[in-house]
Amino acid sequence: MKLAFVVPRFAAGVLGGAEYHVGQLAGRLRRRGHDVTVLTTCAIDHYTWENALPPGPDTVDGIPVRRYPVTVARDRSLMARLQTAIDGGLTIPPAHQEEWVRNTGHSEPLLDAIAAVADRVDALVFAPYLFASTVLGARVRPDRSLIQPLLHDEAYARFTCVQETLRSAAGLLWISSGERQVAGRLIPGLPPGRLVGAGIELPAEYVDRQGARRRHGLEGTVVSYAGRREEAKNFPLVAEAVTAANLGWRQRVTLAAMGAGPAVLPPAARPFVRDLGVLDDDDKLGVFAASTAVVNLSLAESFSYVVMEAWSVGTPVIVHAGCEVTSRHCREAGGGLWVRNVEEAVEAILRLAADHALRDRLGAAGRRHVIQHVSWDATLDRFETAVAELLPVRAG
Repeated sequence: MKLAFVVPRFAAGVLGGAEYHVGQLAGRLRRRGHDVTVLTTCAIDHYTWENALPPGPDTVDGIPVRRYPVTVARDRSLMARLQTAIDGGLTIPPAHQEEWVRNTGHSEPLLDAIAAVADRVDALVFAPYLFASTVLGARVRPDRSLIQPLLHDEAYARFTCVQETLRSAAGLLWISSGERQVAGRLIPGLPPGRLVGAGIELPAEYVDRQGARRRHGLEGTVVSYAGRREEAKNFPLVAEAVTAANLGWRQRVTLAAMGAGPAVLPPAARPFVRDLGVLDDDDKLGVFAASTAVVNLSLAESFSYVVMEAWSVGTPVIVHAGCEVTSRHCREAGGGLWVRNVEEAVEAILRLAADHALRDRLGAAGRRHVIQHVSWDATLDRFETAVAELLPVRAG
């Protein structure tokens, strides 16, 4: 197959679930013999959308990339006003919704490139759903466009322009059954879709958990977190739960926090949080393996690589009951507990810390699920089948 992936940012060092997923998927499809190119903007920062990289051809991890300049400068004043309204739970008018999207890396040259390449590829594949590269880009040739939304239950999924783009695409590629369920609830009249999932590399049976404890000075009961340490991912709730757990447990409970940027914490939480920063994959998995549980209380997930990575080393997870995606993962796999508030999160942490048999049983169920359903070979097979079914006849 000949495929063009369209993403808003794509460069070494860009941290983000969508960028990571597309990089893994595109690179592995290339190694299977497919002709894959990534079309993207010159931006790196998804807050400023400034053109940080030169336009033209590039290569990232062996994947051919073509970059195009952002042509609509971010209107910070407008975006601040719109974001305040959105965060306040208000529904902004459709015209303002479109303006919000245009301020997320709109590139006229990228739209021209999409039009030029549409008839020369088997599919245009867009991800994620909420940026200009997808909302405006998939409108160029909806008949050749497959969208992998990576959708969350959030205000942007209710934008009129977003829903119109998703409904007009040739097909949708879901990364999890929970994502598909959320989309079906939020957006009527969706086009055909396929559940393709995502994959991870299964680590060796033995992961050096004691080595991870020694390297990072982790003692007693450890729970871990990996990802953006910000309110949007409910990291403050995780820190609050660990702080409260220390009031009701006979030994220290430490939160091993991994991810980019400083972990901004209230004073009461600081003694119980070990900020490990960004670790390589092997070291991160070692910390996961050394943990009683991996805690991900984010409500905004479409798949959660962190959940699958925790399970890959036999560690159970604690997730938020309000996140349909991660709580559904736990119900399907039997690999974790889901909680609704700080009190339940504390109870879950202390229960797993006290009951090693339960901890091991949940972790083993999660690992079985990953082995059976989350391999890259199975994911690539499903992706290839989905493209062939949704766009069976190549245009031109």
